[in-house]
Amino acid sequence: MPKHTIQGGYMMKKTYIGGILILVSAIIYGSMLISASIYSETLTTEGVGWDSEYGIFGTALKEIGNTPIIISILSGILGVIFIVLSLRIKGEN
Repeated sequence: MPKHTIQGGYMMKKTYIGGILILVSAIIYGSMLISASIYSETLTTEGVGWDSEYGIFGTALKEIGNTPIIISILSGILGVIFIVLSLRIKGEN
């Protein structure tokens, strides 16, 4: 099997993996924002309350936590790295 065929398939796998990781990052980040906006609606009801330092939406984001944003950032960075590596391999051919 020719060398360029093996590297070409390897490059495409990295491109697909990078694209999927960026898509996952966008979905997680969007889901976090949507859930915070839905939860901020319940913070405005009487008796629940929100922190005036962060505002209504900031309080909702604080309640959701940092885990989704950390996963989103890491998967986005990994996706970009995979795509850059695949383009670098393509440039060498």
